[in-house]
Amino acid sequence: MAEGLARDLATRRHPDDASLLRFSSAGVGAQNGNPPTEEAVLAMAERGIDIASHRARRATPDVVGACDLVLTMEERQRLWLLESGAETPAFVLLKLSEAAADGLKEGTAPGTVRERVGRLGLLTTEIDHEGLWTMPDHEYEVPDPIGLSVDGYLTVAARLEASLTDLLRALLP
Repeated sequence: MAEGLARDLATRRHPDDASLLRFSSAGVGAQNGNPPTEEAVLAMAERGIDIASHRARRATPDVVGACDLVLTMEERQRLWLLESGAETPAFVLLKLSEAAADGLKEGTAPGTVRERVGRLGLLTTEIDHEGLWTMPDHEYEVPDPIGLSVDGYLTVAARLEASLTDLLRALLP
């Protein structure tokens, strides 16, 4: 769901620059090859996004290593990736998004996408060390909607969209 939503937001809101990014999803508990749930497909279809052909992949150090940036839904997923040997920068989506929104108050930073990711990572680390997050840690977690109704998936999608919107604005010119 997050991959399809991110790709759609980038394409619709940043049509000239969306090709600078490549989106791919993998889960720490995913079973390779599993299709999305019916509820996920229906929820994304309500937003005009087709994820029916998506197939799950397990997040492994090799899969993660092929990325420039890894976003997790929960802190425990980020820690699992680090403990599994992944060397790619990994951040909790909602925290990185908050850092992006803070950074955007000063305007879009110049540079390449990779340089912007680096600056966001530094800002996130600074906010973390200073204890300046605006919410308790558990509120930065995006719940897994497995087992919920389509409405539950739509609620999660809305939370993802808000965060991805700020993040994409910070990453793309």
